Amino acid sequence: MSRRLVRAVFAVLVVATIAAFFTTQLLKSEFPLVLRFATKPAHFSPNGDDYRDDTTVGFDLSEPAEVTFSVVDGEGNEVRRIVDGQRLAGDTKHRFRWDGRDDDGNIVPDGLYRMRVVRRDESRVIDSFKEITVDRRPPRVRLVSAEPSVIAAGAPGQRPRVSIRYAGPANSAPEYRVFRTDDGPRPYVVRRFRGIPPEGRTKTRVGVWNGRVSAGPESTTPAPDGDYAFTVTVRDRAGNPAVAPAEVPSPRTAQPRTGVSVRTFTLRGPLTLVRAGSVVRLEVGPVDRSFDFVLSRFGNPRPLRRGGRVGGTFRVHVPKDAVTGVHLVRVRAGRQRALWPLAVSGKAQTKAAANRGPKPVSGVGAGGLPLLVLPAVTWQGLNPVDDDADGFADTLISSRAVRLDRYFAGGGYPPRFAAEVAPLLRWLENERVGYNLTTDISLARGEPPLLGEAPGLAFPGSELWLPRAFMQRLREYVADGRRIASFGADSFRRSVELDDDLARDPSAREAINAFGERTALVETSPAPLAVFEDELGLFEGLSDFIGEFSEFEVSRGLAEEADALTTAGRDPGEPAFMAYRLGDGWVLRTGTPQWSRQLEEAALSIEVPQVTKRIWRRLGS
Repeated sequence: MSRRLVRAVFAVLVVATIAAFFTTQLLKSEFPLVLRFATKPAHFSPNGDDYRDDTTVGFDLSEPAEVTFSVVDGEGNEVRRIVDGQRLAGDTKHRFRWDGRDDDGNIVPDGLYRMRVVRRDESRVIDSFKEITVDRRPPRVRLVSAEPSVIAAGAPGQRPRVSIRYAGPANSAPEYRVFRTDDGPRPYVVRRFRGIPPEGRTKTRVGVWNGRVSAGPESTTPAPDGDYAFTVTVRDRAGNPAVAPAEVPSPRTAQPRTGVSVRTFTLRGPLTLVRAGSVVRLEVGPVDRSFDFVLSRFGNPRPLRRGGRVGGTFRVHVPKDAVTGVHLVRVRAGRQRALWPLAVSGKAQTKAAANRGPKPVSGVGAGGLPLLVLPAVTWQGLNPVDDDADGFADTLISSRAVRLDRYFAGGGYPPRFAAEVAPLLRWLENERVGYNLTTDISLARGEPPLLGEAPGLAFPGSELWLPRAFMQRLREYVADGRRIASFGADSFRRSVELDDDLARDPSAREAINAFGERTALVETSPAPLAVFEDELGLFEGLSDFIGEFSEFEVSRGLAEEADALTTAGRDPGEPAFMAYRLGDGWVLRTGTPQWSRQLEEAALSIEVPQVTKRIWRRLGS
């Protein structure tokens, strides 16, 4: 074939191709094969949770045709062929289910996809402008706030509304769950409800809890006093669920200001020393109401002051002639009760005090009165109250800080007061034994009476947390010739910083206490203390077996410079009751937190009250 003929044939083919192309384009423009593409929903999440796991895709044909229908990725590559060369009717809708998988059955990667229709007999390829979003990534959701943070759900006339807000995808009916967090080892659900969108809106990021919990299939009841945390479950456009802050909230996941405390009736006041004749400011909460109050001395029911108030804050005038001791402010509103202990410094407690006559102090030497130090830091350190409103109670065991001006949960006595402090106070009252009084907060802050003004200190309860600098001062106090008696257990081992009304940065339990002694807590079957040695003469003339106890703090070793003076224990070689010389003074531990309790149980021990009186005499000598 000549070169001229080849060129002619090539030219004819080019012209034919161009003509076919223009003809095809003309046909396409004049007769659109696909009237429209359809997908619903346009976003879906093939994650297997039975919610928006697939989507409906398809197209409308203008005329009958043999077509192939596929899903293609963002680069135009076919990932799933749904229709392969089938003749389909025209002027009708063709819809198919796509489960988000490719031709090999694998879930396609998250991203944007389009639909494609191919009519091979006319070489037509039509891609949709409409996109399909495959998204299996859960949305970001977090609780923002729950307000107010304290409600009185069961108080008369109260209809609380706690607004819970979240940041994340707006939903028409997000699911909220309410967890009780302080009633058992794990939080548990007490109520579920849906967020209700405001009028005129279809979606919301707010839920409202009415302060009620489920009391059966159809009924609800006001939430009892306690701490509550919330979760919210929402879905994004693709149907991916997310729960904030977690499926089951915890102190680690909960954020401040996202929880609620339910408190029907609270009372709070000062935990520092109060002088007789002063005016004390207290506060009833969490809502204002009318109430009655009574001021009396612990162990003596005779009212010293009484009255009624309307509102939250009120003042009580402590009588000028008040006797030193713990005084109680009791408040009442209907069936609700609460109390607050006041450490009052006034006239000396004597047998004459009750009869308003001047008689000498009983059981105290000429050197002065021992200083009784109430463990206020420990009271608040163990007080389960939610300070930061995250829905979980804050204590110095579980949190980095607690407030010292909090009400006591339950409205009753402070933690361990009834078991450790109250029996000793009642015994002092009954025996008319004299003492001065302060709290560890006041003493650590250097408020009078000062540490150096007392011949001896008595700690009636466990001092679980104290400022490190203050514990060092206690050791120096003993070395200078003074005396300390501790009636609690596991004391002087953990430090904490006092910053205004905050106790913060608690340390872990140290191996030795502030006086250099190493101890271990032991629980056994009930047994008495056997006396091993008694240089102080505390057990002189008494039985060799003292009381009956099941909890012991056994000594495992003293500081090198310390010398044992009086010891007793359950087993030989394991003293629990310990008195030892340190410098020019001495330290005494009763060796069991049950010691004070047996002051009121004469059937178990007649020796414990006698030994306690001798300890008191030596503290004041």
